[in-house]
Amino acid sequence: MCKIILALADNDRNEVVRLMVQAGFKSKAMNEDVIFKYAKVSYDEDNDELTEGKHIQMFMEDLQGLDPIDQIPDCYIMVGRTSIMLRGFAHALRQPRSIAKAWAPIAEKVLQSEGIER
Repeated sequence: MCKIILALADNDRNEVVRLMVQAGFKSKAMNEDVIFKYAKVSYDEDNDELTEGKHIQMFMEDLQGLDPIDQIPDCYIMVGRTSIMLRGFAHALRQPRSIAKAWAPIAEKVLQSEGIER
């Protein structure tokens, strides 16, 4: 998850998709655009540009309609829920944030402490 957070913070689409697939994310068609948008909305940010002006729930349902998700690693589900809940609170305070950018320094430290290269 740390590497995905860092790739999202860097907005590195190809790396995000590669890491999501490597982590075990599976969808019916493995549409890279859907995988990237799913990761971005789940673990980083939501804004009108990304969600095409739709509410996050409607946008996620549209992604599911484009390419149904078959599998998400269980340990990633709560990370996504936490990210979405924190962003919802931030939106209520009119303080939108990129969770990936906020968590990037922590992700870097975890990788370093584990001796894992970025």
